[in-house]
This record gives sequence, structure tokens and C-alpha cells, in this order.
Amino acid sequence: MLIVKRVLLVTVLLIFTSLDQVNLIRPFSSRYFKDTSSSSTFSSSSSTFSSAFNSTTNKLADWKFWLGKLSQLTGPDKVDDDQKQISTLWSILNIARYVLSFPQQCFYQGDSFECGLGVSCWMSGKRPLDLCSGGVLWSCCVPHDVKKSSANVITEPECGRTYARNSKIVGGANARFGEVPWQAAVVKRQYFNQKISCGGALINNKWVVTAAHCVYKTPATNLRLRLGDYNLRGQTEKFTHEEFGVKRKVVNEDYNPATYQNDIALLELSHEVEFKQHIIPVCLPAKGENFTGSMATVTGWGRTTYGVPASLGVLQKVDVEIIDSNTCQQWMKSVGRRETIYSNMLCAGYKEGGKDSCQGDSGSPLTFKSDGKSVLIGLVSWGVGCARPNLPGVYTRVSEYVDWISIHTKDSS
Repeated sequence: MLIVKRVLLVTVLLIFTSLDQVNLIRPFSSRYFKDTSSSSTFSSSSSTFSSAFNSTTNKLADWKFWLGKLSQLTGPDKVDDDQKQISTLWSILNIARYVLSFPQQCFYQGDSFECGLGVSCWMSGKRPLDLCSGGVLWSCCVPHDVKKSSANVITEPECGRTYARNSKIVGGANARFGEVPWQAAVVKRQYFNQKISCGGALINNKWVVTAAHCVYKTPATNLRLRLGDYNLRGQTEKFTHEEFGVKRKVVNEDYNPATYQNDIALLELSHEVEFKQHIIPVCLPAKGENFTGSMATVTGWGRTTYGVPASLGVLQKVDVEIIDSNTCQQWMKSVGRRETIYSNMLCAGYKEGGKDSCQGDSGSPLTFKSDGKSVLIGLVSWGVGCARPNLPGVYTRVSEYVDWISIHTKDSS
């Protein structure tokens, strides 16, 4: 037990030493986007702090290694007990890493403010806003005299319109800020971790549509929705993103996780969204509308190359062609694939490959532009690799679910 106490003391010193290297008053960093699997986590965009924090993390890992060695030297009777203590200590260190990942600065109404404990915001006469990825515990401390501006508010927006001025997806390019104002990020919270796992599309002032496979195993209470975001590695945009809780989750009752049939779900926002230049709903297609042969645009924050460990962090876009389902099925069979393209799916991409959605883009919108308005025709669902020849991406065909969407969204209150 004495050993553990000493290690705890040294660990605390290590953490504060790393913080001192970057002259931080608050032990929290800015955020960045890091892909650890098919999803993504928040951390710091500050290279200086990242270096210090990574150094501390490596030191903690070294401590875990040497603690294991030390426990072996204490004798066989104490190994199990020491290992339990080490496991507990490591859990504490993981919690510390989570706390350190919170941002240090926030942006509201075009100005920069400090993130801090919600209680300290109140005590200092400021109001805590949920703009620091920590809810009311770690909030953006904004003075009361900073009023919410209505300059960016749009009272009666047209769906699918882009209001913001001009200022990967595989084979694509950066979108412009505000170019895809219906793009949503699905955030999952689990214990002391939160991550952007999928995308989605805002379809009105209370609902976001996404892929069922993104959310069907996750309780609504563990989900959050982020609207109006652009660069996940920093906050340099003119207008800040907004986060919402999820009041209700509706997964299509016929969703099949084995075949990805009916891969669609609805998420109800905790409160109505106020439309702004960078937060606008997308239009829905007509029931049964067919877009074969048309060019469409897919957007998302997923990986830009299959198998790479991280995304770029900036919203990506790429234009793809809508492929006839029979043609898509033949292409897949020609390379030995046996997956079935059902009528409620659509394929988009190119025979030669090169441009496609990828891991982390699931649930993100595929849109077709008609008369200056973007229409939601697909949701990123599944694929074999990314951007491979004869293997286009497969999407949920939204025009097959227009009635289903209407039934589940019209009576919400």
C-alpha cells in the first residue's frame, strides 16, 4: 500500500510538471479529432500541449510497466494484491487523461472565452454554456452582458439552401464552412470517454436522421448531437457549433444488422434548434424518387484513406455517381463479393474506384442538388474497403423511407 501511495504522489507530480511546461492555469486542453477505430475521439490541437501530454502519458505507461515488475519482486503472496492496486491506479490515470482532454478555450458570438468549472462560472458572476464538451461540469464561462446575437438567425429557411458565403472522404476535398449546414455529428458518451462515431443529417427543427447501425446499441441518454461544426481539431469558424441531447431514438423496426437492410434511425433533439446560416435542414426526396445516373455529393468527417489511423478533422466532400442497383450487384460479383444490394439500398461511386465514403462517415448524408436545393437521397451505410474498383459505396435509399420518417416525426412535442 505504501508503494501505491508513493506512486500516486509521483504521478500527480508528473501531471503537474507536464502542465507547467505549457504554462497552463487550468489542466485542460483544446480539442482535436483522433480516429482510434471506425470512430473518433476529442483531444488537443495545440502541438505544444500535445507534446507535453504525450510525454506524460508515456511516463505513466512506464510506471505501469515498472509497477508490474515491482509487484513480482514483492513475493508470490502479494502479486495479486499489488496487481489489483495497480489496476485501480491505472483506472484513475485514465480518468485523469479524460479530464485533461477537455478544451481550454471556447468561442461564442465570435469572441473567445475561457472554459472552467460550471460552479466557478456562477461564482464569478458569469453564465456557463455547454460549449466545452463537458456539459455543466466543464463549461464556457461567458459574461452576462454578452447577449445572443440574432444576426446569424434565419427565421424561415428554405431546406437544402446554403446561406453562408464562400470564405475526406476518399478522393474528395475540404468543404467550405457553412456549405453543408445540415451535417450533424453523432457523439457517443461512455464512462469517461466521448467520441464522434458517425454523421447524420438535420431534416427539421427537431430531428436528425442517421444510420441505424450507428445508434441501435446505444441508449439515447448516451448520445449527443452536434450541429454547425466544421473543423473538429479547432474552433476558428465564424459561428460556433451547438450541441444537443437526444430526447428520443427511433430505430427502424425492420433493421437487420447482418444485411444492413433498413439501416436508418431518427434522433429527436432535446430542444428545438434555432436555424442559422450554418445550421439549416436538408430537403427530403419524393417517395420512391429514383436518382440513378445522377451526380450526388457525400460529406463527412471519416477517414480519407482506408486503414489510416486518423481523419483530417475538417468536413470533407466528394462527388459520386448514383449506380443502377443491378449494375452495382454485377460489379460486386465480378470481384467475388456475395453481398446483396436490396431495393432499399443504393450504390454510389465509380467502376474504377478512387472516390468514396469511408470509415467514420456512417450515417452521413448523400445529397442531390435540384433547383439550387440539396435533397437527401442516401445515408452512408456500408462498403467493402474504400474507393476500390468495382466496389462502390452502399447507402440507405432515403426515398423508400419518406412515409416512415413522416409518421415518426409529425407527432413529436
